[in-house]
Amino acid sequence: MSLNAPSSADAPSGRKLSATVAIVIALIAAGIGVAGTAAYYELRPGAPPTAPGVGSNRTTVVDDLGRTVSVPLNASRIVVLAPSLMDIVYRLGLRDRVVGVGCTTSITGGIYNEYSPNQTALWGLSNSTCVTDYPSLNTAGVALLLPQLVLASTITSVTAVATLTNTYGIPVVILAPATLEGIVGDVRLVAQMFPSVVPTALVLEATLETTLANATAFDNNLTTNGTAIPSVLLTYYFYTGEYYTYGATTFGQSLIDFAAGASISAGLPLEYGGLNASAVLLDQPSVILYGTSWNDAYLVSGETPSVWASSASYWSQLNGTKIAVDVVLLSEPDPTMILALPWFEYWLHPTLVAEPTSLPP
Repeated sequence: MSLNAPSSADAPSGRKLSATVAIVIALIAAGIGVAGTAAYYELRPGAPPTAPGVGSNRTTVVDDLGRTVSVPLNASRIVVLAPSLMDIVYRLGLRDRVVGVGCTTSITGGIYNEYSPNQTALWGLSNSTCVTDYPSLNTAGVALLLPQLVLASTITSVTAVATLTNTYGIPVVILAPATLEGIVGDVRLVAQMFPSVVPTALVLEATLETTLANATAFDNNLTTNGTAIPSVLLTYYFYTGEYYTYGATTFGQSLIDFAAGASISAGLPLEYGGLNASAVLLDQPSVILYGTSWNDAYLVSGETPSVWASSASYWSQLNGTKIAVDVVLLSEPDPTMILALPWFEYWLHPTLVAEPTSLPP
């Protein structure tokens, strides 16, 4: 479902599952632990939208869900409905065209609960740029901003996409990469809609592809040398005895593969799911990468290392190395995630990889 950009960086080979993953799969199959806030909606390819007043200077793109969409070239007014998409938009120099971003205005703090302090400062965001997107997208509010294009993720519902497309005539392009290579494909897709930024996009693509190629070479070298691959739990949230993580064919799985790790959740049949804490305890992953954030009320409140240590089930009995990671690096499939790969390699292989000097901006 993602755009897999042609690249010299082939995805690292898959890892074997742990013995207890069968227990976890059984629990998931029984309906336990689906992350409600991460529900995906299936979108069907539809007729190309026809936004009025944009002239004939258009192009047709195929988005990450296979939808064929007619869009204006170099749209001057765009609405962006996910932080991962803003990362691409900003890196391509399109921030001045953004007239609104999705956020939950009903939560105290509004945008400051959904975008990190670094993001709001770097991207020049404030509550004045908010368009309510929870519990449902305010499509009328989007239309009032007169956008020529909306960039959305699959968190945006089928109904909202249909309303924007059919009622308001606003083209909606879905960016939902299932792998890290798909992120590169999304950079290419945005550049197709904005030819003016192609030179910038080519430089960014080259940087991302080089990072992926280096990670692949590192992984292959470990395999050739018979180096042990650490088992990894990547978790962005915990609740009622479960650790929320990613299943197969997801960017979360791809991230661990590229960092030369073996995800203990690689066999889950869901994109987002909860690993039963007792099964994780049996697995005893070598490395636990857990998400921390500033104050996102819809994740773990405060989500600091101390909150995890005091509240996550069996936390003290997990013997692996526990590494607190800014949750945006675990949950937002964008160029920053790829650029942070050297850090993930270091966290998983601290004796083989030198500590990077800084995180990507």
